[in-house]
Amino acid sequence: MGVIEMNALLSTYYTKSIRLTPGGFSLFSAENGKILREDYPNTQNALLTKQAPAFFHFEDAAPQPVDVVVATTPPMLLPDEIYDEAKARDYLRMQFDITQIGQHFSDPIRHYRALYFLNQNEYDTINSMACVPHFVSELSILYRFLSEQGCPDAVMLSINDTFADILVIRQNEPSLINRTTRMENVDILYYTLNCVMQFGLDAPTLFVQYFSKPNRKLNELLQQYHNHVVFI
Repeated sequence: MGVIEMNALLSTYYTKSIRLTPGGFSLFSAENGKILREDYPNTQNALLTKQAPAFFHFEDAAPQPVDVVVATTPPMLLPDEIYDEAKARDYLRMQFDITQIGQHFSDPIRHYRALYFLNQNEYDTINSMACVPHFVSELSILYRFLSEQGCPDAVMLSINDTFADILVIRQNEPSLINRTTRMENVDILYYTLNCVMQFGLDAPTLFVQYFSKPNRKLNELLQQYHNHVVFI
């Protein structure tokens, strides 16, 4: 079990949560002002149903609320004026294999809906435990963080072991949600610079969040080419 430091505005979403990623899951809990974290690079449902109840002490009380932070895939971003909940699976079909979708969800992001899903095994596994799950897309969390920073133009870079998520806001509006698996330092730098150029951002702030071990060389490279970088 590790103890991590996390920006206070983000830590509220990780005080009691299960974070699902393509390569496994993490468990987060706040105790004595610190965020405790356990990582499991394994997607087997049986491991989650064994480790999560012990980590959260589900057996000690009535079913507890737990945030389920979905980072398995980036969500689809759809304008409110065209979004129809009844057509959610049809929207997802345009980008994903529909046979993988067990349950879909959507989070409000300003004038958009962030649409995402869990496969049936993932959804059933979460609901088999003695908890009350609240599902939220991780990129929705990162957008809420950005919206509280007072930066009309900003780029959020969330770095993991095998992928990096990127979120762009322009004039306070979400403009891009995407993911790259190209993890070389120069690739990530190019991606951030390309976002700034393609969206014509005016003096943007680059926010960098690590869910993996911080990369000092990447940090130096980002600071060399971006005028304002904030590590959170």
